[in-house]
Amino acid sequence: MWKNYFRIAVKNLLKRKLYAGINVFGLATAIACFVLLSLYLENEWTYDRWYKNVSEIYRIRLDYGVKGEKLVQTAVTPNILATTIKGLPEVQKVVRVYHRNVSIRYADKSANENRFIYADAPFFQLFSFPLKTGNAATVLNGPNMVVISASMAKKYFGDTDPIGKTLMINGDRPFQVTGVAVDAPSNTHLKFDFVASYSTLQLREYWGSANYYTYVQVQNPAQLSTLQASLTAIGKQQLSDEERSGGAVLNFVPERVSDIHLYSVAADMEERGDIRYNYIFALIGGMLLIIACVNFMNLATARSTERSREVGVRKALGAHRGQLFWQFMMESALLTGIAMGVGLLLAKLLLPAFNQLADTQLQMGGAGGYRIYFVLIGVFVLVSFVTGIYPALFLSGFRPVQVLKGSQAATPKGRGIRQSLVVFQFAASVFFIICTLIVQRQMQYIQHKKLGLDRSEVLVLSGFKGDAQQLASLKGQLLQLSGVTNVTAAAESPVFIQGGYSINNIEGRQPGYELNINALPIEKDFLKTMGIALLAGEDLTHADIADILKEKSEERAYHFFLNETAVKKLGWAPEVAVGKRITLNGRVGTVKGVIRDFHFATMKSKIEPVVIFPEYDWFHEIYVKTGGSDKRQVIAAIAALWKEKLPAVPFDYHFLDDDFNRMYQSEYRVGAVLGTFATLVMVVSCLGLLGLAALTTQQRTREVGIRKVLGASVTSVVAMLSKDFIKLVLMALVIAIPVAWFVGHNWLNAFAYHASLSIWLFLMAGALVILVALLTVSLQSVKTATMNPVKSLRSE
Repeated sequence: MWKNYFRIAVKNLLKRKLYAGINVFGLATAIACFVLLSLYLENEWTYDRWYKNVSEIYRIRLDYGVKGEKLVQTAVTPNILATTIKGLPEVQKVVRVYHRNVSIRYADKSANENRFIYADAPFFQLFSFPLKTGNAATVLNGPNMVVISASMAKKYFGDTDPIGKTLMINGDRPFQVTGVAVDAPSNTHLKFDFVASYSTLQLREYWGSANYYTYVQVQNPAQLSTLQASLTAIGKQQLSDEERSGGAVLNFVPERVSDIHLYSVAADMEERGDIRYNYIFALIGGMLLIIACVNFMNLATARSTERSREVGVRKALGAHRGQLFWQFMMESALLTGIAMGVGLLLAKLLLPAFNQLADTQLQMGGAGGYRIYFVLIGVFVLVSFVTGIYPALFLSGFRPVQVLKGSQAATPKGRGIRQSLVVFQFAASVFFIICTLIVQRQMQYIQHKKLGLDRSEVLVLSGFKGDAQQLASLKGQLLQLSGVTNVTAAAESPVFIQGGYSINNIEGRQPGYELNINALPIEKDFLKTMGIALLAGEDLTHADIADILKEKSEERAYHFFLNETAVKKLGWAPEVAVGKRITLNGRVGTVKGVIRDFHFATMKSKIEPVVIFPEYDWFHEIYVKTGGSDKRQVIAAIAALWKEKLPAVPFDYHFLDDDFNRMYQSEYRVGAVLGTFATLVMVVSCLGLLGLAALTTQQRTREVGIRKVLGASVTSVVAMLSKDFIKLVLMALVIAIPVAWFVGHNWLNAFAYHASLSIWLFLMAGALVILVALLTVSLQSVKTATMNPVKSLRSE
């Protein structure tokens, strides 16, 4: 019996190739998108959840500030915290992680590497990163030891065994390779290529600097409240009586390691995910699948007139309703199976493009592994049932006598349901299109908003490790190159300053008052190179630089530039601030000038107080302002000079614009994915509209024939057939626009600085959907309107 059902199903599908092709295309597209988005979400939701003792692992977050104000939250802590909590009874293991960008050389191979971390000895015991070679308990238990990833082993050592070999770090520090780790998976925030022993650093442990990630493994997750109480007490102990009375807050907060990627609010070693965007992607995947199922049902009922006589004849010959029901269910399952196969093939072919679009490294058998196939089996059963149940019940219920007589009983029912489904489809399309336009508008706003500094045509040279004298020599020769207009240096990127400091001993303020502030050590010509405007005071002089280059730190005199926000926070006017004495983390000096506010973080946060000051001990990047049109020639000249002056350091450059754009990778990714899948939602929705148009025009074939006999023009007939569909699209607009406005408004509010929601954006989306719907309906309407009326009347 089932064999017969299958044979008839194949025959019917081959007979109706266009109908089958539209269904397969719609379902296959939806399934391919569902698979790709499922792989992406699986990767996101399994982030850091695969460690063996994941429920026991926490990272300590530092919250600091003043009571009553928004606290600063950061993922880095003082290095002494690990030593302090190591002896707590609820703590099993403690590991510090310190991230650095370094240059590495082995034999004739050298490169700048940005996935280099220092970690305490239990790193590979705490985290479940498997080692191909080496003992997890001993690979980091001494100074100058390093574990490298398998890909780095291949890069630097080829097919030879790297164990025992020596890598030169930053030109002069030898590290012995003690282990080779399997490459870190894509679903971990601790992506590394090199893990060096923390003991190599030989750092002084103190509370005055927070630059280290601290991870703990608790004895029992139930002891978390006890650990939190101990951490709170430790934080309070570090505040003086004056600081406590002034409302200072210093809290250490444990975060589940499995929550870091999607829920942590603190800056991290890599770009974090966003649970909101994951919900959006899940909604898109589910919506596409639902819309494709709706299309299937609409197209099946649209073709019911063709199948009605078949049903009537088979019933007249003795077929039971149950037999017909399972026959149509078999057709649904067959179509779904074909679509599933095509969809999987499409997903595999499109995966490289999707990886590039979403900035991921997914594989069909990667994160999630076999689970995706269980999901697909469930999807096959569900889609086969959902797409088949309504047409099967509907078609198998025809009464043979009325069908064979050609009575109205053969006319499909449920018109209201089908129209509601089309409204739902186009409401979803409008919603996603508007959301895409909102994201793109915000990205354009970010790109064109004046930052208060000039980031254009600024080359960033990474890897410099020299002293002030070497910097001055390199700078002088760079300035002699054609196309170079200014040169400066800084400790980190001026478009993303993360250094957390505090100002105290402020002239004119009560003792004990502190201002938490971001700070950036800079070179003399920083303001000029970056185009940052001075509101009061003057730029640095050679005498100022001499003041901070004195050998003994206690003899140094510092010169600070505060931004407008910092000056307002201190209650000063810009002119009044100049010359005031302050202390910045032990650095005593005076305010040299007040600079105009500039964006030094993402536009999700308001501009906060910042201080920039000359200090030549911490430079990691050199900034070269270029002019002229031939950038390749300028870069080539800089590269040649770099190799001459710093032969041990690989030449590595990028543009400052890249640093800026990197902060908004999540938003760019969401915009790209939304745009792509919004287009697919529209395409699949149009297939549903095409199905409903086919159903309606079939029902009105006789009416069209009569109208044409009575003199109706093709234009008037097309207009008559189209107006009902445009009404449905307009209803979809009425439903979708308020929802899209609400979602878009809330998304934009996550940015402290954002574009406005223009009415033209909604009108553009509405006009686009109406135009596409008209074109879709016209395909069927024009075909019906241009039919010979005699043939139309005969067909009825």
